[in-house]
Amino acid sequence: MSDVIIDKVSVRIGSQMYGRFEDLPNTVPHVLAEFVDNALQSFRDHREELLALDPDYKLRVQIFIHWDENETKMSLRKATSFVVEDNAGGIAANRFVNAFEPASAPDDNTGLNEFGMGLKTAACWLGNKWTVNTKALGEGIARIVRFDQNVVTKNNLEEVDVKSEPAEPNAHYTKVSITAPTKNVPTEKSFLKIKAELASIYRNSLRNQELELYINNEPLEFSEYAILNAPYYKNMEGPSRLWKKDIDFQFGPYKATGFIGILKELKSTQNGLVLSRRGRVIIGAEEDGRYFPKSIFGSSSGTFRYKRIFGELELEGFAVSFNKNDIQDKENLEMLMEALRDELRDPDADILAQADNYRADNTARLVKKIVSRHDEAPKTKRTPVSIDTKPIEEKAKVAEQQPVVPEPVPEENIINEFKQPDFYEINGKMHRMIVKFIDEGNELCWLGYSKDEPDAIVCNINVKHDFFKVFGEPTDPVIALLKTLAVARYTTEAVNNKTAMAMMDFFNEYIKKTKV
Repeated sequence: MSDVIIDKVSVRIGSQMYGRFEDLPNTVPHVLAEFVDNALQSFRDHREELLALDPDYKLRVQIFIHWDENETKMSLRKATSFVVEDNAGGIAANRFVNAFEPASAPDDNTGLNEFGMGLKTAACWLGNKWTVNTKALGEGIARIVRFDQNVVTKNNLEEVDVKSEPAEPNAHYTKVSITAPTKNVPTEKSFLKIKAELASIYRNSLRNQELELYINNEPLEFSEYAILNAPYYKNMEGPSRLWKKDIDFQFGPYKATGFIGILKELKSTQNGLVLSRRGRVIIGAEEDGRYFPKSIFGSSSGTFRYKRIFGELELEGFAVSFNKNDIQDKENLEMLMEALRDELRDPDADILAQADNYRADNTARLVKKIVSRHDEAPKTKRTPVSIDTKPIEEKAKVAEQQPVVPEPVPEENIINEFKQPDFYEINGKMHRMIVKFIDEGNELCWLGYSKDEPDAIVCNINVKHDFFKVFGEPTDPVIALLKTLAVARYTTEAVNNKTAMAMMDFFNEYIKKTKV
């Protein structure tokens, strides 16, 4: 146990320099990540002692952002203060002095707090006043440091006071409170992006449950990206496989481990490589900040390869910027990627060729979008379509025939259907239109009535028909035409007039009123 009394800590750097910290290029998620890094490293340094004290121990970091309550618009409501709390091992006496002296790197620089700049620059980037309250595991003293940039600058201070008070030896925590916000504080509109990027930065620690991370009491989780599971494009009738290549590659002093794969769906927010170091994302936490080496992705952002390839690589041997959002040795990184490219060109499963040439069957997804658009349409579009057959019957002047009972539509392989029906009032009688999407059969569509509901008009659309192979996906206009054909045919059956002329006259009348 260390109960060393520390009266002051050095903040020596030239007091005027503190006013320049807020001008450093950075982002809110990366600045907040500095405090999370300190907690993670403290946990890693004291893992055995923390688990010995409590076998069920979990590292928890909680970030609280308080917003200006006087502003009503989210886009203008800025942060007024920040609090970051953790239950890690605290800042021990033997590291306490160095922790507050700018640019005083720790003796062991192999961890996440390698530069000795994180806490000070991060706090000053967000606010002009900050307080650190910490209690190191095994010590009988809690220590508090208060920093006021205006006071330090005005008085050209090189030291600030440390307040010490007795504490339970087994207690362990650090709490950083930041006020007097700088120009860099976010508005509440960016809150979701801050959460998403922090979850992205710490995806590895969240995955392996090394860390529980909360913002304003909301737990952060990283959502995994769906990987393509499909046949090789050279043999589309062959077995499906998961298009993911595990990477464990050494190139001189540099090493990359992780995976590179193909996205199941084209998503511009998920493609590209994410680069990590020491378990923490350096490049790729932001949607627009991923890494696209030409040796793997090519030079054009419009290709299928560029849009489909993604991956995560843990790098070793590379230096990073002091704020840990960039790799320093770009030339050797590019050389590593060039050497890695050959690893992706397996003759039996070439990931790059698959990304270039595979074409996904998006039929089910497209139909789902059409169904969703139809079912979510405003209620004003659900008014029944009123149909009067008499004018057209008179125009057709076709002899009256014996009643003909239409054949029921056969049950096909249904992949989706409209949940919200349309209604047609035919000669004063209400009929319900049932639209289903099927994926087999020789006909473009089946038109008829329901076995269980004789007054229902059925239109089963075969999305795998050759028509769609030639002319493309089923669109709203095509669906509208097929629905109109269904109701036109149904009407000709209902009035016992099954001539082509009558059906076309009905069709031309109804197409003016059909909705999708």
